[in-house]
Formats: sequence, C-alpha cells, structure tokens
Amino acid sequence: MRQSFPRKLVFLSSLVFAALLFGTSGYMLIEQWDFSDSLFMTVITLATIGYGETHNLSLEGRYFTIALIVFGTGVVGYGISSLTLMLFQGDLPLYLRRKKMEKLITRMRGHTIICGLSHTGRYALEELLGTQHQVVVIEKDETNTTLLQELDIPFIVGDASEDENLSAAGITHARALISCLSADADNAFVVVTAKSLNSKVLAVAKAENESSRKKLLAVGADNVVIPSHLGGMNMANIVAHPETLHFFEHLHHRYPNQFRAQVHVLDKRWEGLPLERFLKDGFDGKAMVIALERSPGEVEFSPGPEIIMHSGESLLLISTQSPST
Repeated sequence: MRQSFPRKLVFLSSLVFAALLFGTSGYMLIEQWDFSDSLFMTVITLATIGYGETHNLSLEGRYFTIALIVFGTGVVGYGISSLTLMLFQGDLPLYLRRKKMEKLITRMRGHTIICGLSHTGRYALEELLGTQHQVVVIEKDETNTTLLQELDIPFIVGDASEDENLSAAGITHARALISCLSADADNAFVVVTAKSLNSKVLAVAKAENESSRKKLLAVGADNVVIPSHLGGMNMANIVAHPETLHFFEHLHHRYPNQFRAQVHVLDKRWEGLPLERFLKDGFDGKAMVIALERSPGEVEFSPGPEIIMHSGESLLLISTQSPST
C-alpha cells in the first residue's frame, strides 16, 4: 500500500512514453524521417493540435497516422488525465503525508505502539495522549484511521502481526506495545512477533477470558488485561467503595496530565538507601508512597521515609509529575 503511488506513477508515465515511442519509431521506419521530425509529428498527432504534416506522408504513413490517432490518443489522454488527478487531487498529497509520517516515526524513541483501534484500543489511545505519550497506531481497516488523521497521530495501515508493519511503527525503539485486536489468537501473534523484533519491549495484550490470558502470558506478554473482568471489578467498587473511586476520579480530572498512580521497581542504585532519598531525587519530595512490596505477598503500607530500600522491591506511589530518575 505504501508503494502504490510510485507504481501508479511509473505505470501512467510508461503509457505516455510508450505511445510516444511507438509513434516516433513508426514514422522513422515507414517514412524514413529523422528522430526529430518523427517525434514532432507524433506529438502534434497525439495532442490533436493539427499543425499539418511535417513532410508529405505516403499511403502507409497515412494509415499509420490513423492508427496512431485512434489508439494512441486514447492512451495518452487516459495517462495524462490520470496523472493530473493523481498529482493534484489524490495520491500525491497522501503519499507526501505518508512520507512525512514515516520520517516522524523513525525519529521516535521510547514510544508506545497500539495495535488495533477497537473500543479498548481507542480508550488506551485517549489515555496515552492525555498523559503526553508518543503513540503510533497500527490499524488494518483504513476506514478507522480518520480520527488519527484529524489528530495528526502517526499510523500504519496493515496487519500488526507482520514484521514489516511493526518495523515501520518503530518496534525496535518502542518502549511498550498494546495489542487490542478482536481475536485472542491475533493478539498472541502480535506479541510473539513484537518480542522477536525487540525482546525488551513491554508487551500488554487484551484477552477475552482467563484461558486466553494464560496463553498470552506463556507466549511472552508481560501483562494481559481482561476488559470484562476490569469492568466488573469497577462496577462492584462503585457500589462497595464509591468514596474511594470518587476521590481518584477527582484527582484524575483535576490533574489530567500530571496526576499518576505509579509502580516503581527499585534497581541496584537504590540498594541500602532510605526511602526519603528516592522521593527527594526522583520527585523533589512531591510524591506519596502508598505501599512497599518487599516480596510477593509481603507488603508494608505507608512506609516511613527512614525505611531502607532493596533492589527488586516495588513502590506504589501517587505523584503529580514523572520521575526524574
């Protein structure tokens, strides 16, 4: 699809050139004219200008001219009219926009790739744009890309499970990939392909049930989300804990591009250091730690600033800015 414009351009240009070559060669062979006179006669014949014969035509030359007018004029007319429409009304603007988009994608680093503009994919896109993330979308159905064009979001039209399309979306430099295709099998193919091209990419996939979730995790997905499960939990929490959800929704709407609930996995540089050092260096002290997970199942809530951190532990915190570390 990305090569359709060059192919059309070559094809239509070849039609016009072939008609000129056919007419020029015919006059040179039949009338024994030189190249200049033959080309001039061909051009004025195909253009139906009617300047008159360059030299007196033989009977064979007249029959050849009739054939050139009947067949060649239609070919040249079709070629030139198609070229004009393509260059000024259709393919050229799309081609230039596509080349600009491809250059933008090649310069991206640490971006997120969304595969599939399903309802889940659209919500993921909206959330990432709201938090100022760089996003590239791969969508198979070109009719679903109207919104992306309006928002000037880079996108690739094609199958997200194909190496070519993932590479075009910058998978080798991407930080994360979100696969929101309708079929769980397609999401599995996307995860496998993405991991083969960039083993470090964070792969998040959508699943319809628990069985599919386990299979997606087995093929390399870092995290798998079941939308119906999350939706059910959210509805239950609205009933059971309405005040908690109201509080978080209030913060999210008040600080749409700043408020974040984040989980940080501590690396070796924080080994043996107090928690206050992490907050001071990473967030200028403008963060609140909710919990510290020492090991799976061992969680310490509201840890004090004097708590000593260790590599591999996880922090759940709320902040109004991204970490600077």
